[in-house]
Amino acid sequence: MLLSSLGTSIANVGLPTLAQAFTASFQQVQWVVLAYLLAITTLIVSVGRLSDLTGRRRLLLAGIFLFTVASLLCGIAPTLRLLIAARAAQ
Repeated sequence: MLLSSLGTSIANVGLPTLAQAFTASFQQVQWVVLAYLLAITTLIVSVGRLSDLTGRRRLLLAGIFLFTVASLLCGIAPTLRLLIAARAAQ
């Protein structure tokens, strides 16, 4: 819960800077936060069930790997669309 809240808060603070960096409107940049929240909200129950079927350890390791790769993509994203997609993957 802490990391989820922290990830959302950090992105909210950085929105004005992201808008300048990508020369985008504030409404467009808000999708960075919305993509993250929508992905978590829609997948949390089904991923919980998947962990019951496949094993929690295996799914946790896969989740950590996916989060790491998505975080790397967020860091090197040259476009706003790629940043939004990487945040959804996080």
